[in-house]
Amino acid sequence: MGKENIQNKVFYYTGPKEMELVDEPCGAPQEGQVRCRTLCSLVSIGTEMICFERDVEPGSIWDQWIEYPFEPGYSSVGEVVDIGPDVTGIGPGDRVCSTSAHRAYFIDRPENLHRVPDGLAAELAAWFQLNIIVQNGIRESAPALGETGVVIGLGPLGQLAVRLLGISGLNNLVAVDPVAARCELARGNGPTEVLCCTADKALEKISGLTEGEGADLVFDITGHPSVFHSAQHMLRKRGRLGLIGDVAYPSRQTLTHDVISNSISIIAAHGAVPPWEGNAYYRWGKKELVRFFFDLLLAGRIRIDNLITHRIKPEQAPEVYLDICRDRSSYMGVVIDWQ
Repeated sequence: MGKENIQNKVFYYTGPKEMELVDEPCGAPQEGQVRCRTLCSLVSIGTEMICFERDVEPGSIWDQWIEYPFEPGYSSVGEVVDIGPDVTGIGPGDRVCSTSAHRAYFIDRPENLHRVPDGLAAELAAWFQLNIIVQNGIRESAPALGETGVVIGLGPLGQLAVRLLGISGLNNLVAVDPVAARCELARGNGPTEVLCCTADKALEKISGLTEGEGADLVFDITGHPSVFHSAQHMLRKRGRLGLIGDVAYPSRQTLTHDVISNSISIIAAHGAVPPWEGNAYYRWGKKELVRFFFDLLLAGRIRIDNLITHRIKPEQAPEVYLDICRDRSSYMGVVIDWQ
């Protein structure tokens, strides 16, 4: 393919619950850039729906971030079609992951890309960025051999969390979600116990499973501020509460007496570049997190193919996004097929 402009298709939110697929040019790659044809992109049904609805707390990071027109998406897999000057080590035909938004073609720099290994389907590789978010949260919370862990919330992030925690050496791993279909996706994929109920209803059961001591480690991966309260009650003395993901109204998350009386640690992590990126004494930068994730998938040590519930074409997205807002529990992995 030459270095001319290419007609591109790009998604934009133009207002709350308003979405358009716009035709616009994709320019030629410049120095140090590559241009890729998107194979597929994964919809983040948490982050993208918060941005789509824009029902957020005034003054929050969400309020500062979401400005229209807003371009959603951050998990794309593409094929390199051409490269700019001074690009080495990557060329046309290579498959790569990018945090580019949902668009038919994208421009990126090689250092930002993650090569997709042979034998790994593009729609599985598209989970790479959600994996970074979850691995950051798990590693910061430091699960230890023989401990009891709890994951509250079995959306896409929670499903990845139980799969990764299932190979971390925990003695017991309890998964909690009130949606039966989500619970079924978790069974056999890490948890030793799946509780199909809300977090507050799970308190008594978790107390019984731990002989009244509480869990060593609890992850709140729900995006619902009220769950933060119940999660604190599930922990033993000196337990750790891991927060993965964010809520649209953070001021509604309240602390309980357990934080002080039981010396609870609250550990939050994000998918952004951590402060230790590039530090020679910390080996788990983004590229290492993605490489490990791909190795697990290729070796069959974790399975995520059953998490893909919907495959759609770009033209279907505006209606699908509205339907996700109406009933998010019916969706899990939504892959946009750009081919």
